[in-house]
Amino acid sequence: MKEFAIYTGLRLALFVVSFGILWVAFHNWLTIWPLALLALVITSILSLFVLRSARERLAGKIESRADRMAARIEASRKAEDDD
Repeated sequence: MKEFAIYTGLRLALFVVSFGILWVAFHNWLTIWPLALLALVITSILSLFVLRSARERLAGKIESRADRMAARIEASRKAEDDD
């Protein structure tokens, strides 16, 4: 699933950027773990707005795949009922 890889890569890139900015700004006051945790929180919030289009494309792909699977299951069920 290309959309999944793109969305995951964008989330990772957003985390790296957030962590980098926090590291430059606060590395004298905080250790690596609080900075990473803060970067995760910031990334989670930012991704809701920044990555909306990528998330919608991923959701659309998952939905269409689930619909195709449900149609195949239903067709298989009807074929069994006809036998």
